[in-house]
Amino acid sequence: MSQRNAALAYAAFEDGNLEAAAAYVEAAVEGGYPGIQQLGAVIAHQRGDYAGAIQMLETLEQATEASISLLIRLHLLAGDAQRAGQLLLDCCRYNAFGPPLYDVPRWQGEPLERRRIVVWGAGFGDDIMYVRYVPVLAERGAEVVVACRPALVRLFESLDGVSRVVTLDADVTDCDYHVQTAELVARFGIADDCPWPGAYLGATAQTFDAPGLRVGLVWASAAAHFEVADKSAALAEMTALASVPNATFYSLQVGSPQAQLHPAPAGLVVEDLAPQLRDFADTAAAIAGLDVVISIDTAVANLAGAMGANVWVAAPFIPDWRWASEGPTSTWFPTATVYRQPRRGDWRSVFEAMASDLKVLQVTVDDEVATS
Repeated sequence: MSQRNAALAYAAFEDGNLEAAAAYVEAAVEGGYPGIQQLGAVIAHQRGDYAGAIQMLETLEQATEASISLLIRLHLLAGDAQRAGQLLLDCCRYNAFGPPLYDVPRWQGEPLERRRIVVWGAGFGDDIMYVRYVPVLAERGAEVVVACRPALVRLFESLDGVSRVVTLDADVTDCDYHVQTAELVARFGIADDCPWPGAYLGATAQTFDAPGLRVGLVWASAAAHFEVADKSAALAEMTALASVPNATFYSLQVGSPQAQLHPAPAGLVVEDLAPQLRDFADTAAAIAGLDVVISIDTAVANLAGAMGANVWVAAPFIPDWRWASEGPTSTWFPTATVYRQPRRGDWRSVFEAMASDLKVLQVTVDDEVATS
């Protein structure tokens, strides 16, 4: 019977029926079906029951990489940064997320005076968020090498405290230590404990000749990510923005969702900047020339926040922890304004609210131009 309940739980979850899936999980747990708590935690998370999800995961007999990663994020969403940080350090110490990329000692808090350390990560958004700690390493006397994906190299060369930036396949055997970008969060404190350092990434602004309000748009994640559905809208769901007078829209979207521009939805005129965006340094230059960036939870949202730019983030009903679980602000990125889905899948309401606020911003920009 427990096996049947587990199968029904998975089927209900795939159909999007979270209430039924949760009931079947409960029955499967009572019947002793092994490992079903992980699905139960995912369901509880998607229902916004963070405490219930944490309880499910902590009763798992055998943790997996996915369950540990979710548990860390749940503790952060629930506001328990200390527990999340300790879990993260333990995972890195015991290689729970896979073997280290480099055959040099892992940094575990040793003194860094006259030592060379390579900071590395394999993501875009997370690395953009976490490299804020690079100057802290430099202040401790370290020579800091940053290893990242090619699209981030030129951008990260603007970081204070970095001696060189290389790609992930570079030879870093001359380094004394390595550390993953995510580990720095646990070492130096979650946002509430680590004050905003101010803009830590930048670029020379691209010039846009259009008068009035200049707005950058990103509507979908281009990454192959298990949460891509929560990090993607359709350009057609942004049509409310077309009601904003004297505004010019520029697409910062890359990847396959860019095809939605050709043709763009009726009434929404958007200039496609993708052909100019070779890497994130080019995207940063475009952001620096805009009045506001509107983005789904993507690397571009993180980049605009890291630059101290005006960024409006469209967050899903169950948000990523960096945008917190409620309210319009993020302690990670003080210049970000968070617009939240009122119900799962409802992007139109989010962009309608943004359109209303853009009209107010447009008047402010026009007044500034008139008095300059």
